[in-house]
Amino acid sequence: MIAAIKCNLANLTNFKGREGRSAFWFYFLFLAIIQIAISVVMSIALTGPMMADVFSAAQQGLGEAEIQKRMFERLTGMMRTSVWLSVVTTVVLTGMLVASFTRRLHDSNKPGWIAGLTVVIQFAALGVAVSTIDKMAQVMLIAQSGDMAKLQEAQAGMMMNGALGYVPLLLIVVFGVWPSSDGANRYGEEPDHI
Repeated sequence: MIAAIKCNLANLTNFKGREGRSAFWFYFLFLAIIQIAISVVMSIALTGPMMADVFSAAQQGLGEAEIQKRMFERLTGMMRTSVWLSVVTTVVLTGMLVASFTRRLHDSNKPGWIAGLTVVIQFAALGVAVSTIDKMAQVMLIAQSGDMAKLQEAQAGMMMNGALGYVPLLLIVVFGVWPSSDGANRYGEEPDHI
C-alpha cells in the first residue's frame, strides 16, 4: 500500500503508461482518507465558534428564538465557508488523482480522455455547488421559519443539483474496477504489481 502511494505521488504529472488496479485503489483510498480528515477538521473548526456563540447566548439569558436566530446566522456563514473550502480541497485532490486514473484507464486499454471527461464533470459539479450557495442560505432561512412544505420543496431542488457531483465518482468506480488487459497493450507493458 505504501509503495503504491509513493509511486503515485512521484508520478502526479505522468499520464503515460499503465497502472494496476490494486495500486490505483490503494492510492484512491489514501486520497479519500485525506479528504475525510480535512472534512472532519474543517467541521470542528467551523462548528466550534458557532457552539461557543450559542452557549454564550444561553448564559446571557437570551430566549430560545434569539438563540436559534444566532445559530442559523452562524450556520449560513459556516456553510458558505465550508463550500469554498470543499471546492479547494476537491480541486487539489482531483489534480492529485487524474494522472493515476489516466494510467488506470490505459491499463484496461481505455483512452485517457475518459479521465479528462471525469475532471470536466467534477468541475461542473463544483460550479453548480458554488452557484447554489445563496440557495443554500435561503434553505437555512426557510428552515428557521418552520414552513416544512417550503423546506421540502427547496431541499428537493438542492438534491437534484448535488446529484451531478456523484457522476465523477461513478465513472472512477466503473472504470477503476475494469479488468486489466493481459500483456502489453497500446499504452505499454503490463505494470508491476505493487
